Amino acid sequence: MTVGEQTQVLVPKFREDCLVSKGIEVRDLLKVRKETILYVQPCASERGKLMADIELQQAKERFIDPTALCWLLETHRRRFAELKCSPNLGVAKLKWRGREISIFKNGKLKIQRALNREEILRLANSVSRLVWGAALCEVCGQPVLRCASGDCERCASAEKIIMRFGEIPNAELLRKGYLNLEKAQKLSGDEFEKSLRTAEFLALHFTMESPNKEDAVLGLILLGKAKKLGTRKS
Repeated sequence: MTVGEQTQVLVPKFREDCLVSKGIEVRDLLKVRKETILYVQPCASERGKLMADIELQQAKERFIDPTALCWLLETHRRRFAELKCSPNLGVAKLKWRGREISIFKNGKLKIQRALNREEILRLANSVSRLVWGAALCEVCGQPVLRCASGDCERCASAEKIIMRFGEIPNAELLRKGYLNLEKAQKLSGDEFEKSLRTAEFLALHFTMESPNKEDAVLGLILLGKAKKLGTRKS
């Protein structure tokens, strides 16, 4: 049975303190620490618009792996109007949905030209999902993508969980992602790259669009597997 035909997938179970399980949802962070959104103020360059600084992690010099961050942003590049990312500087700048967003390796985000506080929160949650795979797990010290791929023995247990596609919102994105990953394993050259890039994009898109963190993990797992395959074949 191919992935296109199957109705379920086996995924690892992760430790509760692993960042795969915990996530970095801004809504969750605000429940614990209200100063997660440091401040909101009017944009100096555009009247009627707001800017905000968001802190995904407090008092850490390095919370996001810059190389993994740039890889994730390149995976999602087609949805950005502009993108610049420097692994050496640990800074990324992008224009998305008409808003200017900066991402720093210490876990700080800057959002500019937002319409209101509600939009800032929505964007912050989307960006936190986008960079989740590049965040460094406190359990193993590795980017979350590596944990999600199953390579991290400290975070993933031998126990598997059955996830049924029919019970997952936006499951078609996930199903198509697995189908393209399966195809990529049998291909080489340009066809391999095309199927792999499609699997990566669909996995990240699913991660960002999932209504809850628990489902979003499934996209992260697929993304980790795809990156692992790409690394192995490069």
